[in-house]
Amino acid sequence: MIRSRPATTDQMHAIAVSKNAVALAPVVRLTVILHVAAMFGMVAGCATNQPLILHDAVGPLAPPVTSSTAEGRLIVYSATRVTTADQSEYPIHTPYIIYGSGDKVVRRVTNTAGLYSQAPAAVSLPQGEYHVKALAAGSGYVVMPVVIVAGKTTIVDLDGTVLPQATDASVESGSAAQWVRLPDGRVVGSRAPCNGSGCN
Repeated sequence: MIRSRPATTDQMHAIAVSKNAVALAPVVRLTVILHVAAMFGMVAGCATNQPLILHDAVGPLAPPVTSSTAEGRLIVYSATRVTTADQSEYPIHTPYIIYGSGDKVVRRVTNTAGLYSQAPAAVSLPQGEYHVKALAAGSGYVVMPVVIVAGKTTIVDLDGTVLPQATDASVESGSAAQWVRLPDGRVVGSRAPCNGSGCN
């Protein structure tokens, strides 16, 4: 008859570890599955976070600037942000980028009129057509053409606070061709006049 010897301390420890590994196997498997799912979610999220591209150019709406230069102004009301709890009552507009021909960066705009101002920056630019990439409230990034005319101001309203919106009677009764809109109908600017530049 074969008699079994009592297990040593090392053998008992190995058995305990083996039992714990078997018990933890479903948890480890679930963790791996969740990590893989999260990675696919991030990849899919990256694929869908492409900026919205508008093709209609925004042109000047505001009255002429009192200036004798050959420049016009651009004001972009981008989505606002708060960086600290102290700023919660005073959000500032998010930065944006202005591109020139060949998608060359012309300027990166911090987008504040001053150190203690909530107003967006008024940027002077030579007359011409540019592209702006900015954050729109509730829509993510938007890339759109803008036309700068000497002595005039072009306004881009991506936070819906400056220009009349679709619910306003002035927009509903006015010519729909006058406004550039996001796909959800929000007005972002005055359509640039068709003069060979900024027209599709």
